[in-house]
Amino acid sequence: MKPEIGVLPMRAATALREHFRGALLLPEDPTYPVARRVWNAAIDRRPAAIAVCADAEDAAMTLRIASDHGIAVTVRGGGHSVAGRAVAHGALMIDLARLRAVSVNATARVATVQGGALWHDVDVATARHGLATTGGLVSSTGVGGFTLGGGTGWLMRRHGLAVDNLRAANAVLADGRLVRASEDEHADLFWGLRGGAGGLALVTAFEFRLHPLQSVYAGVVIRAAAETARALRAFREFAREAPDEFCGMVVIARAPPLPFLSASWHGEPVAITALCWCGEQAEGERVLAPLRRWGEPLADHVGSMPYVQWQHLQDAGAPRGRFQYWKSASYAALPDAVVDELAAVAVALPTPQTEIHVQHLGGGVARAAAQDTAFAQRHAAFFINLIGVTVWPDEMPHLREQVRALLERLAPQTLPQPLPNFSNEDDGDVMLAAAGERLAAVRRRYDPEGRFRPR
Repeated sequence: MKPEIGVLPMRAATALREHFRGALLLPEDPTYPVARRVWNAAIDRRPAAIAVCADAEDAAMTLRIASDHGIAVTVRGGGHSVAGRAVAHGALMIDLARLRAVSVNATARVATVQGGALWHDVDVATARHGLATTGGLVSSTGVGGFTLGGGTGWLMRRHGLAVDNLRAANAVLADGRLVRASEDEHADLFWGLRGGAGGLALVTAFEFRLHPLQSVYAGVVIRAAAETARALRAFREFAREAPDEFCGMVVIARAPPLPFLSASWHGEPVAITALCWCGEQAEGERVLAPLRRWGEPLADHVGSMPYVQWQHLQDAGAPRGRFQYWKSASYAALPDAVVDELAAVAVALPTPQTEIHVQHLGGGVARAAAQDTAFAQRHAAFFINLIGVTVWPDEMPHLREQVRALLERLAPQTLPQPLPNFSNEDDGDVMLAAAGERLAAVRRRYDPEGRFRPR
C-alpha cells in the first residue's frame, strides 16, 4: 500500500514532539521557508514537516512514527542533489544536517562518517592523518547521496568509486529498525546501497576504507574555445592509456576570474583541462607533460598541493542558490561526432554560468566486479555532464530547452545506463531502469510500502 502524501497528521506531530530530541519544523514555523530549500534553487517543494534529527536514534524514531501513520519520507544529507530528491511535496523530510561527525582510525585506515556529513568534513578529518578516500569534487556535496549514487571523484581510477571503498553502513529501515549492512550482514541491502541511488534505507553512518595520500600533482590548463576540439581529442587519446594515478576532465565554460589568467579572458569561452595525479609527483609531471604542453595555452597552472586543498578548489563554481538543470550521457568511447558537437557549442553556451564536463572512468572503476554493486557504469569509458545553470528563474525554460536539445544531439552511441548523481528530476527512477529486477527486489524487501519513494 503506497503511503499517502499530505499534511502531517496531528497524531504524528504529537508523537514526534513527545519522543523527538531534535527540531520539528512545520509550515507555520518561521524557519521553515529557509529550511525546506535545497542547493538547487529550481527545486521549490513544500514538505509536510521537517524533522531535524539530533542523532541516529531520532532518525529511527521518526521512521517508526512515519511507518505507524503511513507517512512518506525523504532524507536530506547535504541536499546537493540537482533532482532535489531530499524534498517532496507533502512528505516528511528527515534532515541529517546535525549528524556530521567523522571518526578516523588511522591504524586501521578506516573513517566512520555520519549520514549528514559533507565531503569537507571527511577530507579535513582524514587529511590530518595523511589519508583520503574517493570523495566529491565540490566540498559541500553530501556524503550520503554521493555515495548511494556510486561516487565518482579524483581518486576513483586508482582506488575505485566511493561505493568501492564502502566497508559497511549503519542503516534505519522504513519501519524504524536499525541494521548494519556489509558483505556479511544484510548483503543484499549492502549491494543496493552501493550505487542504487537510495530508496532502500536511511543511512546514519558510512564506514570507508582510507588510503595514504597527502599531496597531489594537480591543476588546470586553459585554452581558448577555438581549441576545444583539439583539447577533447588530446584528452581522449591520453585517457585511453593513462595510468590509474591520473584522473582528469575537460570543462567547457566561460573563464572564471582566476588570478593566474589574464583579465582580458575573464568571462570568455574557454576549454579547461583539469588534471589530478595522485601518485609520485615527479612521475606525474613527466607523464602529464604531453597533455599540458601542446599549442599555446592561455594559462598552465599545475603543481603540487595538499589533496584537501585540491578538493576545495571547485567550490566557488558551485554556490548554493543557483537554478540548475543537468543531463548526462556516457560512452564506451568518445565519438568524433560528439567532440565536434561539443566544440561547436563551446562558443554558444545557453547561459554564462553553464558548463559542460567531459570526464573519463576506467582504471579501478572498470576493474571492480560489476555484480558486486548496483553501480551500472563499470564499462563506460567517458561521461559528459551538461550542467545548465542560471541565476535568473525566468531563464529556466530556455535553459531546459537548450540542454535537452544538446543531449538529443549527443544521444547517438550513448550507453543506456544512467549516472544517478547527475540525473535531473524529470529523469524518473533512473536506477530501476539500470539495475532492473535485482534492485526492485531489494526495494520490495526493505521498503515494501515505498515509503522512501514518494511521488
